[in-house]
Amino acid sequence: MATLHMNFRSDCISRSVYPLVFLPDLNQWRDIEPPYPTLYFLHGYSGGAVETAMFTNIALYAMRYGVAVVLADGENSFYVDDEKRGAMYSRFFGEELVEVTRAALPLSRRREDTWIAGISMGGYGALINGLRFSERFSAVGMLSPALGYKLPNDLAPEHCPVPGGELVETLGPWETFRGSYRDDRNALRRTREEGRPVPRLFLAIGRGDELYPESCRLREECRELGQELSWYEAEGGHDHTFWKQAMDPLFHFLTGKEGV
Repeated sequence: MATLHMNFRSDCISRSVYPLVFLPDLNQWRDIEPPYPTLYFLHGYSGGAVETAMFTNIALYAMRYGVAVVLADGENSFYVDDEKRGAMYSRFFGEELVEVTRAALPLSRRREDTWIAGISMGGYGALINGLRFSERFSAVGMLSPALGYKLPNDLAPEHCPVPGGELVETLGPWETFRGSYRDDRNALRRTREEGRPVPRLFLAIGRGDELYPESCRLREECRELGQELSWYEAEGGHDHTFWKQAMDPLFHFLTGKEGV
């Protein structure tokens, strides 16, 4: 296992970025050779790359399953583009970060080896960007995804930790949000209608999570559309204890391998 701390200037968000990368090149089982299948993993609201890597122990799963994992700070952007600020976080995670890390590291360039996943806000970001850039990502993993936060009245749901005003500034008003790539309730249907490839989908949710009903809504939508969704649920809430528990099912879904 190798841990790399990268730095480059991002054109998409006009600032220096410091991705954290785990490479399984010193995997003692030596069951995979480069170029490596790669997971781009998105943190949650108020979180960050280092914190997420530490609490989820994601480096262990990278080593066990022979997968490179790339994390970077997305601030509280919900992983969408903010044209007013010139902070194009959707394009950064969906295009630039993938291209830069592929150019610098022994990562696979094949769609079938390139995946995106995340927790909470990052689960929302993985869904909308995995679908927006579906020609690049072949699988999407959502751990307790922050779905359904955007309402027609532009107010935040009671269980949402994000102030309503911040949601409007970040995701836009309802009239521009609805039907856009940011619209998590229509993103899957829109991708299918446009004839673009749909990534494999995985969702993990705790039964005590306030977002459980929204995850069930997405599961029902997948059933209606005939879209396969791999589902994992267990006792737990919206926290790192559950997300750490969901790592093994996530990596098994991505690779088809059993945990070591």
